[in-house]
Amino acid sequence: MTFSDPTYLPLNQLQTVCLKQNIPFASYRLPLQSEITTLVQHSSMPERIDSLQNMDMKSGFVVAPFFETEKHGAYLLKPDNIFDTNNIEQDFLQKLALNFRFLETKQATKFAISSTHSEDFIQQVNLAKVEMTEGKFNKVVLSRVRLEELSTDFDASTFYQKLCAIYPHAFVYMIQLPEVGVWMGATPEPFLVIENERVKTVSLAGTQLETADDIESYNWSPKEIEEQGIVTNFVEQSLMSLHINNYIKKGPENYQAANLIHLKTSFEFELSELKNHLDDFINTMHPTPSVGGLPKTEARNFILANEKYDRAYYTGYLGPINIENKSNLFVNLRCLQLFEKHFALYSGAGITTSSNAEKEWEETNNKMKTLMNVMNS
Repeated sequence: MTFSDPTYLPLNQLQTVCLKQNIPFASYRLPLQSEITTLVQHSSMPERIDSLQNMDMKSGFVVAPFFETEKHGAYLLKPDNIFDTNNIEQDFLQKLALNFRFLETKQATKFAISSTHSEDFIQQVNLAKVEMTEGKFNKVVLSRVRLEELSTDFDASTFYQKLCAIYPHAFVYMIQLPEVGVWMGATPEPFLVIENERVKTVSLAGTQLETADDIESYNWSPKEIEEQGIVTNFVEQSLMSLHINNYIKKGPENYQAANLIHLKTSFEFELSELKNHLDDFINTMHPTPSVGGLPKTEARNFILANEKYDRAYYTGYLGPINIENKSNLFVNLRCLQLFEKHFALYSGAGITTSSNAEKEWEETNNKMKTLMNVMNS
């Protein structure tokens, strides 16, 4: 078999048919890899995950929200077929094009999303600083949404290929689940990676625009160092609470993700340390302080009470689990949600008592450029 064989078709045709027929699928490209894997579930609906128990035994693609509600739940796409980059059989694609079972579950194209105003975001940051000064919490991540019109010639598959080419260090994905909608992203933050009987996770915080070729030349403000320390301490305390003590810690070190530089600390330990309790790890770690805050409950409650939009699956987590004996879950950052004629961009910034509200707004603008620059290219 060769890719030039006319009985095999490229990935973009598979993605296009799935999008048109509302068929559940997930395409993903792991960091520093060239192969794109696509999972298609064409015979049944994805499973809503009401409990994370026995997640160690499940296989598929997981999509979970920032905060679970009746409207936004966690789902597992259980593939009927798994394809490598361009290994798509023509016969299969023709049958898929005649699959109409998911069209009746297509989400309404009307939506209740409007762009966050800078005045609202700045007010939220300043209110958070007041409440942190009063000792209610130590850090909170505030986010915003920006709604834009899609160009008339926009093609989702072409956009996805551009993301893969431009952001080799990111987890680049495109998903469609009838209950979730269509999301795409190039996220830099691993949540949980399991491979070769080893488990990896990171703390990621602090953000600067790329301005120099030498990644070691970036200096960090006390606010950014404080923010990274808060997240790193949370990860360490979480591991200890799970009785995971034999871990290797590396960092903090400068880490490039697209046009941004972050501070990253890495953690690694033996899979046997999890003791088949993947559910406990996820429940303890999510949402991490890099997307929520600390303490978790107080920061989350502030977010839910003061952000004037629904994050849905932004700052949730997603990725393949137990596919080819590997799991790669990532925090859903640098992402957008696709609608029929619009797209919604999401981004956030970590707030501490030393934050400057206007600078935090600018940081969210810089993060949105990751995808906006590609959309405009």
